[in-house]
Amino acid sequence: MNRSFYNGVSGIKTHQFGIDTWANNIANENTIGFKENLPEFEDNFSQILSATDFTPTMDDVGLGSSTEGSALDLKQGQLIDSDNGFDTAIAGNGWYAFKGKEYNYYSKYGAFKIDANGDLTNEEGEYLLGTSNTSIKPIQLPPAKIKEFGQKYTSKGLEDPKVYTLDLSSDTNLNSVDKQSKINLPNFLYLPPVPTSHITFGGNLNTEVGSKIDHATGKEVAKSSEHFTASLINNDGSKNILDMTFTKQFPELLGKTLWQADFKILKDIGTKEEGVNYEPSKYVTYPNDSTVYKILDKKTGSLTFDGTGALLEANVPQLSNDGVTINIDLGTPLNPKIPNSGYDGMTAIKGLGHEAKKISNDGKAEGILKGYQIAPDGNIMANFSNGESTSVGKIAIFHFRNEGGLQKINDTMFKATSNSGEATFYTKDGIAVNDSKIITHKLESSNVQLSTAMTELIIMQKAFDANAKSITTSDQMIQKAINMKR
Repeated sequence: MNRSFYNGVSGIKTHQFGIDTWANNIANENTIGFKENLPEFEDNFSQILSATDFTPTMDDVGLGSSTEGSALDLKQGQLIDSDNGFDTAIAGNGWYAFKGKEYNYYSKYGAFKIDANGDLTNEEGEYLLGTSNTSIKPIQLPPAKIKEFGQKYTSKGLEDPKVYTLDLSSDTNLNSVDKQSKINLPNFLYLPPVPTSHITFGGNLNTEVGSKIDHATGKEVAKSSEHFTASLINNDGSKNILDMTFTKQFPELLGKTLWQADFKILKDIGTKEEGVNYEPSKYVTYPNDSTVYKILDKKTGSLTFDGTGALLEANVPQLSNDGVTINIDLGTPLNPKIPNSGYDGMTAIKGLGHEAKKISNDGKAEGILKGYQIAPDGNIMANFSNGESTSVGKIAIFHFRNEGGLQKINDTMFKATSNSGEATFYTKDGIAVNDSKIITHKLESSNVQLSTAMTELIIMQKAFDANAKSITTSDQMIQKAINMKR
């Protein structure tokens, strides 16, 4: 009778623990990043009443149950939408890490924000760990350019903002696990302009251009010329113009066409003034254009094409754009060993007419930071006004040998234990990588299934009631035994 009494008491205690655990799961059903706990029980040691070689079974009786602990249910919760670009979810295994005072915290809660110092943190202000781009550094800009970023009032008066620059990179390599630190996202990033030094141009020249007799020289000349322009980036970020004029030469060669090429570098110097005579050797003006362009450099060259319009020879000079040498690529001369040669730049194909096909140059306009975006591989990309983007850092995703051994600090934060093992990275070819993808504008919700949790809670409640009933029954039997003695 005493044994059944104590078994009932142990059952109440263990099922009370189960009720508490499932109640906590239900309470956090809407907590972002919450991982539910599963209560686990074990049988207390049994007492053997009899055991002989001739007895087919053990006549033992249990001594109740006790709480073994609670296991983490690490299945992924549903990913829900968010309108914040810094709200993220890990699609798969892995944990974010945050810098604590004594140790690092690990969490699935991916709601981040940028604090007043530009550091990426969670909502409690704890620093998100990752690796920053080491090329970020302050840049000195002219006062007029600095003022474009705005000024702020401080106790010392107006203060210029701190502007930074960095090298262009599509990826930031993660440091080792123990060298992860906070990620700083500067408010002001600036990419200096890159002057054009090489330009590639492709187009088609109109072979149908007719000829006429120049009365001054008595020679046969083309009635018109083909004209193309392209933009060039200067050292200060402004733009100049590459002006190219191609004139077909007469009389025509047998099976070939020869074109004279005139190249000019033009600088916009303002609006035409009435009554001013702009010397053609120094300035260029266009019909229906009120702008005057100064000639910075000019040279001539030539292009030779075969009967099909393929480029046979390109005599193209170098030009100077405010001190920067410009190399002009008008195509690869025809070579049977080189695919598409003769047709990858300038052509003179009959029937196509005047046509610009491609243009590219290695110059870049200045870039001013427009915003940040988190890429699936964890890179935090800075997007600039000139269309460039670069990684300023990478969010690290941590892994454990035994995730179930993590210790809960609160509803969404965990810490490593000897059972979980130390945090590690996945590696590929010896380089640390984020194996799982990071999805932006998403958050991982709690993995609690309300229907399952309610069912388990009811089961625990019924088991609690049954154990309470066994205590009442045992108590009644003890009372009867005592009354019998009386």
